[in-house]
Formats: sequence, structure tokens, C-alpha cells
Amino acid sequence: MATPPHHQPLSPYGFGRPAPSPCDICGAIPAVHTVVRGHQGLVVTLRFLTEEGTFCRTCGTSLYRKMTSDTLWQGWWGLLSVFAAPVTLFMNIGARSRIRALPHPVGNLRPQLAPGRRVLARLPALVIIGVLLVGLGTFVVPRLIPSAPVSFTAGDCGRNNAEWPEQDLEEVGCSSAEAEFWLSDGEKCWGMDWLVHIDYSAELKSLCAHPMKK
Repeated sequence: MATPPHHQPLSPYGFGRPAPSPCDICGAIPAVHTVVRGHQGLVVTLRFLTEEGTFCRTCGTSLYRKMTSDTLWQGWWGLLSVFAAPVTLFMNIGARSRIRALPHPVGNLRPQLAPGRRVLARLPALVIIGVLLVGLGTFVVPRLIPSAPVSFTAGDCGRNNAEWPEQDLEEVGCSSAEAEFWLSDGEKCWGMDWLVHIDYSAELKSLCAHPMKK
């Protein structure tokens, strides 16, 4: 009697790719899971804000711009906030990169969030940029611009802001209590006098600095 053939089990079908997760806000695809952060400094306390979820490019951009812009003006009102706000803004760069990598969404089932203006085009960013420019113009730029050299002639008085023989000379009035020396022609140097560097001479002639009698 012939042995019946063994039953061959059917090969199981593999599962297909899972459906892409839609945007939590509008239901469009494609979307990406990310966290957008914000920070509020409240003088004596802090608030760390988060919006975590799956967002399409449009809704994610709107959240990023709003929370980043709010942090720019709400995130500095506390001692620790001076450090927390920059960290928050830096962490949002990663969320922005993931959101911007998405193509434009399709198939939204609900209204999308309006992206609004770019962060740098909003008032908080413009105010901060203005403050930084004023600070640069007040404290940094003057240090980068070389000051005009002092030009002395015989009979002028001045002071040395360095220790002789180093010379950092500044002209002051001869009647001023700050005057440390008076100048004559270089041929008249003697004793404790110092020969002034020729770059300080208006006529490119040697000058001699005599200590003022106190």
C-alpha cells in the first residue's frame, strides 16, 4: 500500500509595509515624529515647553516657527534662562532639519496650521538682531578701527599710558594735572628725558619729553 504524500504547508505570505503615520494635526502624509521645544524664563522659575508628535512639513514648520519665536522673547527673563534659552534654540535646529526634509504634504483631512513668517522675519528676532547690531557698533567696531596717531610738536604736553621706555603717548593740556611731560626739540634732551618716537611727531622730527615739575 502506497504511503500518502505528506501535506505541504502553504508558505505564509509576508506582511506588507506598515501604512505611514499621518500628521497628528491635519492627517496629511508624509509626516515625521519629532519634538519641538520652547522655553520661558519667569525670573525665579523656568518653564520648558514641548510639542511632541508626528507632524507634516506644513504643521511642523508652523510649530517650529512659533515656539522658536516665542522663546526668543520669553526665554531670557531669568538667571538660568540665559543658558537654557540658547540650548532650546539649538535643539530645535534638529527638529527643523527633520521637518524640512519632508516633501510637501498631501491628503490632509483637517485644516493645516499656517506656517506664518520665517523666524528671522518676526518681531522678536528683529529686535534681537537690532540689539546685537547696536552692541557691535558700540563696543566691538570702535576697537577694530585703529585710532588716529597722536601728532606732537615742540611745546605740547602729554602723558604716557605705558611704562617708559615703552611709549603709548596721549596729548593733554599743559595746565592739566594729568600732564606728565612737555616736549622740546630732540637736540635738547638731557638727564631723565626720553626721546619720543618719531611717529608721534607731526613734522617727523625728533622730540624730547621732559618730566613736568610737580
